[in-house]
Amino acid sequence: MRIMKAAGALRTHKYVALLALLLVMLAIQSLDARPGAGRLFSEAFRTVLGVAILVVVFQRQRERAFVAAIFAAAVAIGWGRHLSPANLDYALSLVLRALMSLYLWLAVWAILRDLFGEPAAGAANVVGAICGYIIAGDAWANTNAIAYLLVPVAYSINPEVDALLVDWDGRLALFSYYSFAQMLTLGYSDVTPVRTPATTLSLLGALFGLFYTAVVVSQFVGLAQSVRRETPS
Repeated sequence: MRIMKAAGALRTHKYVALLALLLVMLAIQSLDARPGAGRLFSEAFRTVLGVAILVVVFQRQRERAFVAAIFAAAVAIGWGRHLSPANLDYALSLVLRALMSLYLWLAVWAILRDLFGEPAAGAANVVGAICGYIIAGDAWANTNAIAYLLVPVAYSINPEVDALLVDWDGRLALFSYYSFAQMLTLGYSDVTPVRTPATTLSLLGALFGLFYTAVVVSQFVGLAQSVRRETPS
């Protein structure tokens, strides 16, 4: 009975649990920028987070099977790269970033679809919208990493941080930082888009960030109005 109650509580607060994992992942990514960081630990936590996104976000059976195949391929490359020869580093990195970008963008799409498909606002929807925002930031990080791998000269990187670019995890940490600044329309000189496709992605990221901020705010407003209606006068 207690196990069933615990499972029911977890289903009810699934987005709260996912948000906690996302915040921990952001902290781990910032630590990945340090030389000698624990890469295997980061890989293990990213795998756990990916499984959590799969279970929480994708509820439709066929949809879940499709995205599970994408994620499984990404996990295989993510772990296999630790044993792969150095001459495959570029190709594997590009494929991994492409798979993760697709996986995370599908998660953002599923969250937005469910939010707009359920007109009744609630605390779960608010937390779900926040989860979607953080997942979108990670998706933009992978997308920018792809653009950098294909066209490195599209970005101007501060010499004080360009050492991160040679490392898989360091590169993702740098572009994660850049992508959230991009979505928040903040300007920092650590990473600067100087030509296409980086400039195009910067514009799209800013527009997406403004749009998604409106989505999160609307969920908060809807929650406040629903609480007001339920409160007896």
